[in-house]
Amino acid sequence: MPEPKFDIKPIRLLFNNTAGNAAEDQADGNYVSMARRYTGLAAAVNDGYRQRSGGSSGPADAIGLLAIAGDFIPLMQSLDRQYGADSDLPLDDIAQAVDEALRSLAELETWLDRLDIGEHKPAIFDLQLGIAYWAMRHHVPILAAEPVVNALAIRANTATTRQDTAAIYAMMQGLVAHLSGQFRADLERSNPERPWRLLNLNFAITAIRTGDEAMMRYAFDVLNEHLPDERAGFYAEACTLASQPGFPVETRTLIEAEHRRWNPVH
Repeated sequence: MPEPKFDIKPIRLLFNNTAGNAAEDQADGNYVSMARRYTGLAAAVNDGYRQRSGGSSGPADAIGLLAIAGDFIPLMQSLDRQYGADSDLPLDDIAQAVDEALRSLAELETWLDRLDIGEHKPAIFDLQLGIAYWAMRHHVPILAAEPVVNALAIRANTATTRQDTAAIYAMMQGLVAHLSGQFRADLERSNPERPWRLLNLNFAITAIRTGDEAMMRYAFDVLNEHLPDERAGFYAEACTLASQPGFPVETRTLIEAEHRRWNPVH
C-alpha cells in the first residue's frame, strides 16, 4: 500500500465540541471530553430508565451496559499513565475489554430508542470513536469493528466543515491500517454489509468530500487494493454523481480517471 504524501493531524477534533475545549482535552488525552460526554449520556439514560422501566433490572439492561462503558474510560486513562500514551500494553485480555466496551455501547444505542432519548446517540458514537482511537494508539486489536465503522460513517455524514471531514478521514485512514491485518483476506465477500467493505468505501467517499487531491488519490489506491471486485462499480457510480452541476471540476477529473482505468471502453 503506498504511503500518504501528507501529514494529517486533526483526529483530536473528533472529540472536541468547540475549539475552546481543544487545549483542555489535549492536555489529558481527550479524557476530559470523553468523561463529559459520558456524564451527560449517563444522566439521560438513568432518568429515562427510571421513568419507563419501573426500577426493574437485569444483567444486560441499560444501566449495566452504561456501567461497562463508564468503567472503561478511567481504565484507559490509568493505563496511559502507567505505560505511556502510545505504548504496547502487556495485558492479555485488553482486546476483550475493548470489545466489551464497544459492544456494550452498541447495545446501549438500541436502549436510547426504547427510552425515547435517541437524541443522545451522538454521545455513544463519540465514546466509541474515543475507545477505538485509544486502541489504535496502543496497537490493541479491535474485534468489534462494526460499531466503530458505523460511528465514523455517521460522523462523516453529519460533518459540516472541511476540517471536520479531514478529521474523520484521518481516523478512517488509521482504522483501515489498523484492521488490515484482520481482514486482509476479506473472505466474507458475499456480505455487502461487512465492516471492512463499508469502511473502505466510506473512506473513499469521505476523501471525495474533502476535495483534497492527495487525500483522494490515497483513498482511491486503498480502495483499489482492498476491494478489487468493487472498484469498477464504485467509480461508475461516483462518475454519475460527479456529472451533476456544481461538482468540483478537479474532483470530477480524478474520479473520471479512475473510472476509465477500471471501466475501459472496448
